[in-house]
Amino acid sequence: MYGPARRLRLPLLLLALLAASCAPGRTPSPAIAAVAPPQTVVTAPITTGPDQLLPLPDGPAAFDAISAALRQARHSIQLELYEFQRLDLAAMLLDAHDRGVAVTAIKDPSERSSRTVWAELEQGGVHVLGFPIERLTIDHVKLLIVDGAQAIVGGINWGTASARNHDFDVLATGPVVANLERVFLQDLALSGEPAVIPPPAPDRGIQVLVTHPGDGIRAAALAAIAVARDSIDVEMFVLSDQLVVDGLAAASHRGVRVRALLDPTQPQNADAMAVLQAAGASVRYYAQAGDELLHAKLGIFDGTTVLFGSCNWSRSGFTRNHELDLLIRDQSLARVFLSRVDGDWAGV
Repeated sequence: MYGPARRLRLPLLLLALLAASCAPGRTPSPAIAAVAPPQTVVTAPITTGPDQLLPLPDGPAAFDAISAALRQARHSIQLELYEFQRLDLAAMLLDAHDRGVAVTAIKDPSERSSRTVWAELEQGGVHVLGFPIERLTIDHVKLLIVDGAQAIVGGINWGTASARNHDFDVLATGPVVANLERVFLQDLALSGEPAVIPPPAPDRGIQVLVTHPGDGIRAAALAAIAVARDSIDVEMFVLSDQLVVDGLAAASHRGVRVRALLDPTQPQNADAMAVLQAAGASVRYYAQAGDELLHAKLGIFDGTTVLFGSCNWSRSGFTRNHELDLLIRDQSLARVFLSRVDGDWAGV
């Protein structure tokens, strides 16, 4: 609990949430509504093995799904998130708590811009724990699980400008949700909350990969690059890991069509661009229409295998940060995400 002195530092956020509230629930704050981009049409769910995946290839689609999931929650909400400034989504979490939903959240305590929202949620009764970060590490996971039945996972933060950025997420149902919840429970235990960790649920089509603890994401990226025969398509906020860059260059040398679209605001990308262009790969910077970021962390291999999530292809992403990715072998999902890549590549 926060004492009186701490509460005095939160009146503006509290007033914003109260001003945005109306029966039977709260509505988005005017500040959020003003900057939200227009809604987009979401594609139909894709069946991959025992799972169903609704691709969320942009911010509006992701936040439509997030908002709907929070409103529909009946029993539990489990949230692990790096950046959180959206007052409308904070209000939905408080509404869920008020109607009896068990809301548990794991935050990165080093992410300063989110501290006021997390503190407000704690004061409202939401159970918030801090992930045990170390020097030069962050908890970079973006995961929402509702009622143990559906999960939204990928690369999108819940920041005030996140809807404008280019990210890739999915709304998932099926056994993959149990495996994502298993990650959340492991992180809950690491954060000091006793938790029973179930065994992994069988799911051949979707691999859930984490880093720190674990090193599965870099291994998956290197393996997918090594076996690619026709094409590798990459959209990446930060591409700087030397092993991956060398692997992509080797793939281009052996005749694989390598295409990489990189965010122009990240100076680390320049070295990777030079190496890959020298190897014959097609590499360019994303053309910004405004102040949006190419925040994606996506690789598509031979048009059939997709690796995406929160992890940049950097040394810190692969080894120091706590990250969460999915490796999915599904041509339909690859096709949907490739369509977005093609649009980004063309600058539309």
